[in-house]
Amino acid sequence: MAPWIWLTLGIAGALFVFKMAYILAVALVLPRTRGALWVSTSRTRIAAVLDAVSMRPGELLVDLGCGDGRVLRMARRRWSVRVRGYELNPLAFLKARLLCLGRAGIELRRADFFTADLSQADGVFCYLFPDVMGDLARKLVQELRPGCLIVSCNFALPDLEPRRVLRPAGSLHNDPIYIYRL
Repeated sequence: MAPWIWLTLGIAGALFVFKMAYILAVALVLPRTRGALWVSTSRTRIAAVLDAVSMRPGELLVDLGCGDGRVLRMARRRWSVRVRGYELNPLAFLKARLLCLGRAGIELRRADFFTADLSQADGVFCYLFPDVMGDLARKLVQELRPGCLIVSCNFALPDLEPRRVLRPAGSLHNDPIYIYRL
């Protein structure tokens, strides 16, 4: 058989294996995530948030469902804050772990943020599924200190009034970013 056929079969096989691993990773956490998929937040949206709000060096930013850790890395670089990410999806967690390897001040936890104590956070970032936003809003109001920054991409937190709503230029579908201060 020609070498290009072997190469094509190898690439197709690798893509198939990756897709099956992705499906398995999503299925493993489906009961808790309620159908949310791992989708990276665009750099444009993260930059818009980092430009619109600020945190002081040494403060703690927590990313709920941190995916590949992109928000953690960009916030750490921009503000010199401590960052902590929670991620259940094993593939996303592995990617975040690899991309954050050797970077000081970044903490990753493969854990359910609903069981975590968030009371030390100075800021919270999330890009989650609408079905969890009601439970999350109650948890944040109960645990976070007054003045805590909360950023939610795409979906508002019920019963909380945003201080600002961003719609970054170049953002797909003009999706909103909600900014709150408790």
